[in-house]
Amino acid sequence: MNRRTAARIGRYLLSFALVVVAVAAIYPLLFTVISSLKSQTGFAHDPLGLPTAITFENYLEAFRRLDMPRLLMNSLVTTAGGLIISVLAALLAAYAVTKLRIPGGKLVFLLVIITLTIPGQAIIYPLYQTVLDLGMSGEYQGLILVYAAFGLPLGTYQLAGYFQQIPDELIEAARVDGAGHFTILFRLLTPIATPAIAALAIFNFVWMWNDLILPLVIMGGSDSKTLMVGVSLLTGQYDLSVPLVSAGLIIALLPVLIIYLVFQRQLVAGALAGSGK
Repeated sequence: MNRRTAARIGRYLLSFALVVVAVAAIYPLLFTVISSLKSQTGFAHDPLGLPTAITFENYLEAFRRLDMPRLLMNSLVTTAGGLIISVLAALLAAYAVTKLRIPGGKLVFLLVIITLTIPGQAIIYPLYQTVLDLGMSGEYQGLILVYAAFGLPLGTYQLAGYFQQIPDELIEAARVDGAGHFTILFRLLTPIATPAIAALAIFNFVWMWNDLILPLVIMGGSDSKTLMVGVSLLTGQYDLSVPLVSAGLIIALLPVLIIYLVFQRQLVAGALAGSGK
């Protein structure tokens, strides 16, 4: 077997592997969409097949059971709040550990990165107890602060890697011109790091909007519960309508899909940002 034939076989195997991964990733979404268009009887007769008769009754029923406008507003407020605070905090932390000569800066950065290895489930109870002690259980601000705390380590890591590639001479020139720290960060570094910030914001939006565990623990069944928590409550103790839950999930996922489709170029550019030297 010559080198050209081996390379061709390698490309075929790689393409086959990518197709398998793509199908495995897309199938759950396709299953959810198809199930949402079936009646309960149709789903019971053929759970994996295509619907014999398309119905939108599940979507109407999901709107009837859920206070959809309020749940959407709750998700929007908590996600936007957590997103803004986490990105701002990551900008400040990344600037401090990369461009300021502060004692112990590298140690602080290392401690922040170490928190990425801690499973979120391991700190659920102390986290909830802290929120409870602050009197923020069941409130917007409690979930917003928790989102910001969870989003800070990855944001700091990503932005610090980007800031490290910006020449220090550029910072020194700005200081000579009389620029302060906030001017340097928000008027000089932030525009340069726009691709990385955009990717971080999109990533945080997706996981904050789709998250179920943290809103369920912090908000519970209060009036401030998020859309994902509301969708999870569509399942009863003794009954489970897969088409109904699927319709609720599709409704909840629509904002995420729209954001991804609109900003996919920024996401790819931001993912590649900071990868070169």
